[in-house]
Amino acid sequence: MFIINFNFIKPIEEVNKYTESHRDYVAEQYEKGKFIIGGPKVPREGGIVLSNSCTKEEVIEILSKDPLIVKGLAEYSLTEFSPMMSTENLNSYVK
Repeated sequence: MFIINFNFIKPIEEVNKYTESHRDYVAEQYEKGKFIIGGPKVPREGGIVLSNSCTKEEVIEILSKDPLIVKGLAEYSLTEFSPMMSTENLNSYVK
């Protein structure tokens, strides 16, 4: 599983111009089962997404096409981890 940590590197006014296209693109990844949960940070300086059904290479490929990355408005870091514990409703993600 991967934690995708987005950080905005341009003013929020510039980011806002592409937020809708970013959300549309990310929604496609949820529909494909590539992303499982995510949302904006508080305060809104970026966002967090969890991905469970991709290799690291697939995640990097997906992110390379995200409008916020393409337009140079955000950068990201990836953290891979192995889920070991969860609440009962998330047990399918625990190995």
